[in-house]
Amino acid sequence: MCGWRKGLQGIGSSRQAETLDGVQIVAMSVQIAQLTSALADSERRKVAEQQSMSATVQQIKEQVLNLAHRPTTSSLEDTDDNSEEEEDDFVDATP
Repeated sequence: MCGWRKGLQGIGSSRQAETLDGVQIVAMSVQIAQLTSALADSERRKVAEQQSMSATVQQIKEQVLNLAHRPTTSSLEDTDDNSEEEEDDFVDATP
């Protein structure tokens, strides 16, 4: 047997090689499809998460604006009430 033929022994026919290549191509195609699907799912989740965060931020902004525009009781009124009570205490304590 020639040297180059002896080196080809065990490799098999080109048909076997094509079959193996075809199987590998199919397996890789399936893997690519799975990875593409997983990536699309990940992107959808990311977009949904960003939309949810934006909605939450908007709600917080609205709450802050509502609090800023809400009428509040004056701190002077609270102080006046406290000072009256304190004055009463001093009046009662004086002989």
